[in-house]
Amino acid sequence: MKSKPTQPNRLACCLMLLALLGGCRREIDVNEAIAKVNENNIQRLANLYFAFQMKHDWQGPADDAEFKAFLRSYNPQKLTRIGIDPHAIDELFINERDGEPFKIRYSVVGSAMGSSEPVIFESVGVDGKRMVGFLDMVQREVDDAEYEELWAGKMKPAELNRDAIR
Repeated sequence: MKSKPTQPNRLACCLMLLALLGGCRREIDVNEAIAKVNENNIQRLANLYFAFQMKHDWQGPADDAEFKAFLRSYNPQKLTRIGIDPHAIDELFINERDGEPFKIRYSVVGSAMGSSEPVIFESVGVDGKRMVGFLDMVQREVDDAEYEELWAGKMKPAELNRDAIR
């Protein structure tokens, strides 16, 4: 009888990978590793979108209100650890690069096996390029044509981040 795979904890997987890549001689600073995958609001929001999916059968939040309610009920110590003031959740939804609110694709379905769907989008961007945050911890700067395809959900997951650097 086949055993059912357990749902992976993306952060734990990332930390284990960092430990393997770092070798045995170098000790991994867990706080440093967590900070590295949460350096800016687009990363934080994409990671928290994934956290929402994990708690809701891999379904993304339906709208802004549901996502913010989830974040306001999230463990404040965990939010602080990833660089978020638990009393200033609304600030998380503002992009540091262009000062504008992010566009968010709501109701995106994820997977316990991993997903590379684009979910967090810069509204304006810088110099004609906009960043997009994906569920697989990748953020990419894209041109207008690719942005529109990603926003519309037209790109297949296999095409999304095969050449991206994580």
